[in-house]
Amino acid sequence: MAVPIRPGPYSIRMNEAAKTTVLGHFPYGVYAVTVKYGGEEHGMTANWVAQTSFEPPMVAVAVENTSKTIELIRDARHFAINVFLQGQGELAAKLARSSASAPQKLKGIKTKPAPVSAAPILADALGWLECRVVATLPSGDHTLVLGQVLEAGVEHEGAPLTPNT
Repeated sequence: MAVPIRPGPYSIRMNEAAKTTVLGHFPYGVYAVTVKYGGEEHGMTANWVAQTSFEPPMVAVAVENTSKTIELIRDARHFAINVFLQGQGELAAKLARSSASAPQKLKGIKTKPAPVSAAPILADALGWLECRVVATLPSGDHTLVLGQVLEAGVEHEGAPLTPNT
């Protein structure tokens, strides 16, 4: 069971500019998290993805609490992480839009079903991981989703998209 950490007096004196600068130096990529549940396919752009275990292979992704994606992932118990290729910034921006303004974000994007869960895999991605949800953990305005990697695929050669490319 996770124990909530209560902010101490140190949080009142936090240097916001330094916090922003240091967190901005953390290296990260740009990914598409996709899910299928009840015949509905959905995708979103994520930045906070990390490998958490070699054996069994596991990853964690942070998903905004107000997103449609977190509800679908909880129901489906599976999801996929697609690694964008460098040059796919426009596609990443399309999937970053809110579901309220763009309810069918995967429409017009070439996908194929993942082998186990049929979660949509972006055919033009660099590669992908299909995951089974192992746990979720509240994390402020996001939920951390821990997934065991069930399958993986490489779709293209190239470099991954990063926020600076």
